[in-house]
Amino acid sequence: MPTFGKEEIENLTKVIESGWFCDKPGGFMDQFRSDFARAYGVKHAITGATAMLLMQALVGAIGAGNGDEIICDPVVQFHGIACLHGNVVPVWADVRPDNFLMDLASVEARITERTKAIWVTHLWGYAAEVDKLREIADRHNIYLLEDCAHAMFAEYKGRKLGTWGHVGTFSFNMGKQLATGEGGMAITDDDRLAAELNKRIIFGESPEVLSSNYRMTEFQAAVGVVQLKKVPGYLEEYRKGREILDAAIADCAWLQPRRALPDSVVAPYFWSCLFHGERQGIDYGVFKAALQQVGARFGTGFLQVPAYQYAIFRNPNAYGNTGCPYNCHLYTGKVDWKPGLCPVAEDVIPRIVYTNNMVSVDRATQAAAQLREAIRLTESGNVQPLTYSEVEKQVLETVKQFGPLEPTEVIQIFDEKGWQHFDEHGMFTIMENLRDRFPYRLSHAGPRKFAYHDLS
Repeated sequence: MPTFGKEEIENLTKVIESGWFCDKPGGFMDQFRSDFARAYGVKHAITGATAMLLMQALVGAIGAGNGDEIICDPVVQFHGIACLHGNVVPVWADVRPDNFLMDLASVEARITERTKAIWVTHLWGYAAEVDKLREIADRHNIYLLEDCAHAMFAEYKGRKLGTWGHVGTFSFNMGKQLATGEGGMAITDDDRLAAELNKRIIFGESPEVLSSNYRMTEFQAAVGVVQLKKVPGYLEEYRKGREILDAAIADCAWLQPRRALPDSVVAPYFWSCLFHGERQGIDYGVFKAALQQVGARFGTGFLQVPAYQYAIFRNPNAYGNTGCPYNCHLYTGKVDWKPGLCPVAEDVIPRIVYTNNMVSVDRATQAAAQLREAIRLTESGNVQPLTYSEVEKQVLETVKQFGPLEPTEVIQIFDEKGWQHFDEHGMFTIMENLRDRFPYRLSHAGPRKFAYHDLS
């Protein structure tokens, strides 16, 4: 729900008129870094082209490489991908069943002499137990890295998330609480880490270390300095929406609300709960069909399975399909990721029911009403069978046979077969709707491409 207007336009015009679009001394990037550091009370704020690129650079900045491990949680994949870019082995810790965030005992059990860091996700704006995670990290002389992509101005025990660890990272793409199109920020009070990270995201003619150009532009920063001031207002709206959605399931015995830690301030991103229909003899498929029947835009199952069950981690193919970094001669551990590795995550992930919480109160109210109606229908037994239209079946079969595909490529195949003709927007809408459907699912496979997955 970000809003953009006169002030952003004025700043962008200033960038154009300056004729200097990169990191201009005294420009908007300097202001964005300064404003962000001040807002978080830290010494260093480091801009990057994306949060993902900052995380990739961060692996090297903490001195991790071949033979090392970083502990990640399995609900998201981003940290594991960053590890593979640095030839580091991701090690998966389980999560708590009430908030889907890192379980302390599982983290402690995963630490070895090869461990360089714990990488914690504040998933969907909820605080993990970062105070205790920091204690664990300090006790073992390793780093705590915080992923705050969903957690602008979220807090735990009176302290902002991103400031508990050695480094915190933030994402600014269009699906985030602070949106600049693309972009990211890393914050730290550690002078050495700030220097090491800067070495890896910007270099001149001869870099000191293996690095790249992962720079933000003045355009993104020009929007960012304005949006930074607007985020607290957005969050107030999102929190009202969260309360409305929580109330929608308050009397439902088989949808379990997500639990925020005591003494935490949530920065709503996605709203979520857990399906426990088995407690009342309710079939999950019936509930999914009810959601579709009432037009409720709720996803189910999130990524369906933990990250370590995806092929990119089971058979890493970043370096010529050689199996690096698992079979590196410097690595003395063993990768053996069988089902049951993180039993709580394996149980919880398919149960997650979620929807976008970064919407107006009106939109949240509408979503809550649809959710209540879906609950009522499910319990009544008057749910129509979950079906696909003929067009949706054709799209699924086309992507399954020829994918990954962009909407325009699907349109071309439809035209060649003499099926119904669509414009690009119409086909994109169909494919995006199918992305969260059950029992089949399309997934994003690039900026515009969709791939076929059967994760039912």
